Amino acid sequence: MAEQIHYRPAEAKQYRQDTLAEFERLEGRVAEINGLLDELYESGVIRWLKDFAGAFPQISSIAVESMNTPQGHAGMRNLLVVAQQLGKIDPDQLERTFNAVNAGMTEAAKPVSDDTPYNPPGVTGVFKLLHDKELWATLSPLIAGAKAFSQARKEDGSEPGKKGDAAE
Repeated sequence: MAEQIHYRPAEAKQYRQDTLAEFERLEGRVAEINGLLDELYESGVIRWLKDFAGAFPQISSIAVESMNTPQGHAGMRNLLVVAQQLGKIDPDQLERTFNAVNAGMTEAAKPVSDDTPYNPPGVTGVFKLLHDKELWATLSPLIAGAKAFSQARKEDGSEPGKKGDAAE
């Protein structure tokens, strides 16, 4: 009976030149991926993902049951409406608006102490305020926004009263 020959040519033990170049090119990436996996393991993210994947059937059944209610349908529809409206707003304008709201809330949240002077304007002070350009420059955007809000509600028919009437 014949025996199997265990012979390999010398070039079979070496990688081809293009394969070596590919290994060298990917060596840094593989080291980074291994480092990332080590960090994810040590921080517990991998364990959390594993637990989440194991519990996914229960989580998905709870989510589906919650969505199959009138509140779930209304919630999803509301999310879609919010997403559509956010898509119509210029991101820079939205950022400026939120920055302004944040500044106003920060100022309004400052505590008032007993020694803070409060001088009511009085009758003549109110007349002076009516001619204060800085006050009107501050209030004008709020008034314009309130008018636009009211007009949009009238046009949608969601505000009681005559549809399309502008009270000016």
